[in-house]
Amino acid sequence: MELRFSVFPRNESPGFVIYLANCRMKAALQKKFESSGLTVTPEQWAVLSSLWEEEGIHQSLLAEKTTKDRHNIARIVKLLERGGLVRREPDGQDGRLQRVYLTEEGWALKSRLVPVVNNFLQHALSGLTQEDLDSVRRILGTIVTNLAELSGGLDEGTGPQANDNRRAIFDRK
Repeated sequence: MELRFSVFPRNESPGFVIYLANCRMKAALQKKFESSGLTVTPEQWAVLSSLWEEEGIHQSLLAEKTTKDRHNIARIVKLLERGGLVRREPDGQDGRLQRVYLTEEGWALKSRLVPVVNNFLQHALSGLTQEDLDSVRRILGTIVTNLAELSGGLDEGTGPQANDNRRAIFDRK
């Protein structure tokens, strides 16, 4: 069955609606951080939350987990390092690789950031049922998988590790 959709007008295009939701979510999260007295950005939140799940990973794997390119991840990690939230150490076996670890301050920030993000998401997702949210995860997961197949899964952030991340994100119930 062929799907019916429109790319014009632009606000009816599925790609534009997804893009708009992403942009508005980032901007609103940034404002929420600022109004809470936090100096973290949504991009830094992605890195920190990935490190809270698994610290000491290579900076390149951190880039994959957060779907950032290597230049952006290096910039974000450098800013977090300057802020005293993370530290980088050379890999013991491959000196070209940097492992990223949270500092005590980075770990402590979790107790302040997580409630802010939970509150933000409660507001952003208000009006949806749990079934709606499960559908959103399933639908977006299918789109992400289709796009990975289309691109051959070779882009940064779409390698084998990213496929595992997609399954972990979108297969949750």
